[in-house]
Parts: sequence; structure tokens; C-alpha cells
Amino acid sequence: MFEKKLTGYASNDKPQNKGAKFWEAHPIIPDINIYTAIKVISSFYRDEKAVDCLKLSATYQQLLDDAVTVSMALKELGVKKGDIITVSMPNFYQAVAVFMAANRIGATTTFLNSFAPDEEIVSYLNLFESPVYINFNRSDEENQKIVDKTHVRYVITLDKSKVNSLSLNGNYHLTKSNTIDFNTLGCLAKFQKKTLENPFNALDDALILYTSGTTGKPKAVVLTNKNILAAATYLKNSTHISNTRGEKSLVCVPFTYPYGFSTSTLMSLMCGRTAILAPDLSKDNLYYYLAKNPNIIFGSPALLELMMINAPKGFDLSSVKTFISGGDFLTPANAKRGEDFFQEHNAKTVITNGSGNAETVSCGTNSVGIEVKPETVGRVLTGSDCLVIDMDKYNNNRTIEEKKIGEEGLLLIGGEHVFKEYYKKPELTKKAKIVVNGKNYVATGMFGRLDNDGYFTLTGRQSRFYIISTLNKVYLDYVQGVISNFPCVKDCAVVKVDTNDGSLAANKAYIVLDESKMLDNKDFTSQILDLCLKPIKMVNGDIVQLKEYEIPAYIEFVNALPRRKGTEKVDYQLLEQKAADDLKKGESQKFYKLELAK
Repeated sequence: MFEKKLTGYASNDKPQNKGAKFWEAHPIIPDINIYTAIKVISSFYRDEKAVDCLKLSATYQQLLDDAVTVSMALKELGVKKGDIITVSMPNFYQAVAVFMAANRIGATTTFLNSFAPDEEIVSYLNLFESPVYINFNRSDEENQKIVDKTHVRYVITLDKSKVNSLSLNGNYHLTKSNTIDFNTLGCLAKFQKKTLENPFNALDDALILYTSGTTGKPKAVVLTNKNILAAATYLKNSTHISNTRGEKSLVCVPFTYPYGFSTSTLMSLMCGRTAILAPDLSKDNLYYYLAKNPNIIFGSPALLELMMINAPKGFDLSSVKTFISGGDFLTPANAKRGEDFFQEHNAKTVITNGSGNAETVSCGTNSVGIEVKPETVGRVLTGSDCLVIDMDKYNNNRTIEEKKIGEEGLLLIGGEHVFKEYYKKPELTKKAKIVVNGKNYVATGMFGRLDNDGYFTLTGRQSRFYIISTLNKVYLDYVQGVISNFPCVKDCAVVKVDTNDGSLAANKAYIVLDESKMLDNKDFTSQILDLCLKPIKMVNGDIVQLKEYEIPAYIEFVNALPRRKGTEKVDYQLLEQKAADDLKKGESQKFYKLELAK
């Protein structure tokens, strides 16, 4: 049997495909849209639940029927192929039906934050020239203000009192503000003759997601049907999990974020699962959703912490088989705490990290269904492409120099799931896409090492480093990761701060302590600094030690780290601003002073 000669480079060796069947490593992506894919996949279980939202549940057949009805209503309102439908509502069933409907007729859907100010909504509606805007519980007067400032012809509003209703046959009436009640769309649809739509349109635009916006205004990422289907195919082939009818996934992150809709919801539906939607998740209702007995939780470090803090005594979590941490890296120490917590609540739960960018449908790596290596963000998806490059050479002059497996560098991901474009940003699109040997790649922004099995260990993020006067680089995520491994540290965030004494920039660490593991006879700051100065064994067995210039000069103990609403990522911008403000006010004491030549 022919064996491929290994070179030590990921672009050739493809460690992510190790052990995969030929068709898994070289998948064929079907030339259809998402609506048709879900219709075909669900052929044998149409009576199974597709969506469970509050008091409403819909089977796959009901979802498909509602998609047809809403699509005909949209056509009656003049929506045509290529139009962009803007939706601003919480994670409701109706939002899923709208996406399916728009996809059926070749229109694109984008989700805006339901709490976004009107000015932001207006700016996006004008950018996309949306003919129809769909929202939640807005008055005719509020809708009229939107219509007056945009190209919107019709506003469709889901009334708060009808969130749990599956009926679309309410009495239709059009107000002066061109507002239409969502639950009357069935009446509108009757004016349209039912027609067969062309399902063979994989290259048509399907969804617009947004980048995180941590380095500026979020960019609108255009994804085609093929991009989404490729991500789903790679994921299914990576997990080796077949369609799992009857299994339930808890969707916690708002649809406006990639992790919320494309990863948690669409991937669940394309695997035959029930998507349990949580439109208003909080500490007060978290266990209402957990009582629906999800088998998979699409979560985050913050959600896990919320679960552990607010768990009712004796609550049974035995249904939870997998907890996936997305949006932010769950440290091995916190993953172990999570596993212990689930065990205390009758569950043998596997906790994994995943990663992804909006530019790859939020699907880059996976740990579900395979060996879990807690120090990594998972394994690059089977069937996709990857390579690790020298970040300095790429940043300086766009030179692509591939690093060997095991060497540190910037991770690039390639495949059919790489996005089409940034909306109306051709220059940014050209800059973001990296062509290597004729294949399109996108930089993940993650810095680290790829191992021989295709797992990626994150040591830093491209945007989270700085260079000190000795030309040494300080990778904040690496420092943060080391400190997070201290036994006494529950959580940690490290940011750069410019010192006010004319010396070097330095690190400030915000630390959430496990005080039960601290010494009583020594102050907490000294104990942390002692640990920073010693070698520490990481969860994968590596012995590491922070270099002098990596040790935080400032330390602040906090009860919890601030998180960005929705994504639940640590809000580093807020922490950086707080660090700068505290320094300016003279409220930060420098605990560790590094003397280096300037």
C-alpha cells in the first residue's frame, strides 16, 4: 500500500487527516442550499423536534413548512434573489424560520443584536439596502423612524405575546408605517402561487456574520451556502458522529455571533439534533433551560462558571454528555473544575475547547468525538487545510514561510469553508485571503504549535502581543495561560499597560483566586509572584517558566473577569482602559520591577 512521504510540514503531511477515510479527507460538497440540505437530511425523521424555544416546539416538518410559508410572504413583499434580509431579535424559533425562508428563495440573512441602538441598526440597513427588516416587539412609531431613515419598504414585527405561537394565519393588516405582524405572514403568502425554487445554488450568498470587533468596527463576513455546507461536512467527518436524531443541543450565544447561529444552531439542525434556544439566558433562568435535558451545551468559560455558581442542590445534569467551550479558551484547570462539578451532578461530561473565526463559519478546530487534549483548542477539521507560518515575515512583507510541525507560528486555515468576502470591502478581502499553492487560506490570528495529530496549542493571539525595547515579544495569552495553571488561580486575564515612569510597557494581571488554596501566612500578591518566578508543570506535562520580561508588573485581584455580552469573551479593551486609568490615578502599585536597558 502506498504511503505518503512525510516532510514535517502540515501543508504536505496533513496531520488533521490522520486516520481518516479517503472520502473524509477529500469530501465532496453538494451543490445545494442550506434549506435543501436540511430538507434532505431530515427525510427520515421529519416528526422529530427541530427547535425547542421557551414554550414553543417545532418538528423538522413544521420548520420546513413555515420556511415555505414565510418565503412566499417575502416574495409577495418583493424580496428577490440576492436581497439581504436584516433580522434583529433574540434567539427565537421565528428567526430560524426566516433564515430558512430567505435561503429557499436565494436571499441572504444577517442577524443584528436585538439590543443594538437604532443608529447602529439604521447604519446596517443602509449598508445592506435591506428591503425588509424583521424585529421583535417594536411599536409602529419606532418602526416608522427606521423606515424614514433607510431603504426599508416593510418592517415585520414579532409581538412579545406571540413568541410561543406557531400560527402564521393571523388577520393581516398593513399600518401607516408599513409594519406587518409576523404571525400574519401566512395570509400574505396566499397571494403568491407556490413555486419550486432552484435548490442547486451552493455558490449563492446565504449568511452575513460579523468579526469580533476587538480591533475596531466589526467587519461583515459574507458566507455562501457552500461555505456553510463545507463547515458542516468537515465537522461531521472530524467527529465521526452520524445523524443523531433525538439528541439535543443547548444554544446560548445570540444569533448575531458566529458561534450562536452558524455553529450552534445550523450545525445542530444539519446533524438531526433538537436546538434548544435560549433567547434570554441569565443566572435566574439558566436552570430552566438545563431542565430541558440537553446532551450538548455550546457554552463558554463564563457559562460554565455561571452553572457552577448557581447550581441548585442535587440538580441532575446526567443528560449532558459534552460541554463545548467556544468564544474563549477554557484553561485545563477550569476544565477540570468543570468535570468535577458535572460529576457531582451525576454527569460524565466531556469538556472540550473549539475555535473558529467568522471567516471560516466559526469552525476551525474540534475536540468532540475524538481524544481531548485540554491544553489545545482542538484538532484542525478533517478535510480542511492548514499550515503554520512565520508571523514576523508575514506581518513585515507578506512573505509566506511555513514552519515545521511543532514549531511556533501563525495558524492559517484553508478549505471550502473560507468566506467569500467582506461585504463591499474588496481591498480588505484581498488582504485577508492568503493564497498558497493555489489554495485560499485565512489567518486565524492564533499563534502556537501544531502537533503530529493535527491538534493546535494556543500560545498567543496575533493581536495580543507587544514588543519591548530589547525587541523581545510578550505574548499576553501565553503569560495568561501560564498563570491560569497556578493551583490557586481560578481565572486570569493579562493586558498591556504603558507605565507612567517612562520605563517599559508592562503586563497587568487581573486574577480570580481560589483562596482555599492560598497560604494564610503570606499576602496573595507575593504568592503569585513567587509562582511566576518558578518553573511550572503544564497540563500536557511541559515544564515552563515565565521570562523576567513576561512577569506581570501589576496584579489586581477581582471577583470575576468582565465579559463581552453575547460572546462571553473576556473584555480586554475594558481591562486595558481600567489599567490605564488606575495607573493615571496612581492607584496601581508596581509589584515587580524589571530593569532592562532602554
